[in-house]
Amino acid sequence: MIHVRIHPSTLLLFALPLCGLLSPAQTAILWLSALLHEAGHIIAYRLCGGKFSTVTVLPFGISAQPKEPWKTSAKTEIICAAWGPAINFILCAFLFAIPFFWATSHLFYALYCNLCLLVINLLPILPLDGGRMLFYALARKFDLSICETVCRRVGWIFLCLLLYPVCYTLFVDKNPSLAIIWGYLTLYNYIQRGSI
Repeated sequence: MIHVRIHPSTLLLFALPLCGLLSPAQTAILWLSALLHEAGHIIAYRLCGGKFSTVTVLPFGISAQPKEPWKTSAKTEIICAAWGPAINFILCAFLFAIPFFWATSHLFYALYCNLCLLVINLLPILPLDGGRMLFYALARKFDLSICETVCRRVGWIFLCLLLYPVCYTLFVDKNPSLAIIWGYLTLYNYIQRGSI
């Protein structure tokens, strides 16, 4: 039996409209896009024969804890990691195919959200999907300590390269979203150094 729990941080979703950062509709679109992204991972994992013990609802998606994560192969991990961005790509293609005269501001925002989720998650930075795919692609040929070192260094290089767009969106566009993501990834890679 799978245990489903709602993480207390899910209350942050209500803070976005209250602080005036996003409208309730934009918050719902962002959460639904993230939810579908995470559902892609879960569906792929289930199709590969995996089972879950716990599913946690988070502010921007869901997290599923596999029952026996050590039994999955590197190939399975790569496939499962790729399915989240693949869902966002499919949603982008679907939304882009809608005739322009039917498009609304909410559809454009949904396209924007899914495009951002696709691009950001493909970056080779742990714990993003791109970082996981890089790690497990390397794990098929190299020792795990080498894989971890390479992933950490590649991640730090990309975090440094992202510093300019982060500052631009924060100080010129007055949009803190990229800075929040960058801060989280930087903190994660600093705290998690030495372990995957």
